[in-house]
Amino acid sequence: MLLPGNDAKLQFYLNNFTDSASLIGAIQRINYDGGNTNTTGGLRTMRLQIFNPMYGDRPDVPNLCILITDGVPTREVEGLADEVNRVKSAGIRVIGIGVTSAVSRDIFLVHKSRVITYCVATQ
Repeated sequence: MLLPGNDAKLQFYLNNFTDSASLIGAIQRINYDGGNTNTTGGLRTMRLQIFNPMYGDRPDVPNLCILITDGVPTREVEGLADEVNRVKSAGIRVIGIGVTSAVSRDIFLVHKSRVITYCVATQ
């Protein structure tokens, strides 16, 4: 799991936990520091470090990313389309979830062929 704020911040690898209680506890202890929306850095870190056999990725299991965002990407924006193409080429499926009124379906159009989007406006 990672948080793509100013810099993509890896929280833990796929092989750090072997039971659901430990995993849930680790997720509950994550603090969100705020910052920018570095979607590019988050996708790159996911592709290189999380979906990597050295860190617990299993080649016989499809890779799925749930991308939760609160706004428009604000860091490394110029590299986003290229990183999305690398994610697609790696066979990683992305489910994009927008959670504020700053998010529109347009943000996810760059992912077109391999993304399922849900946009939820909050106040």
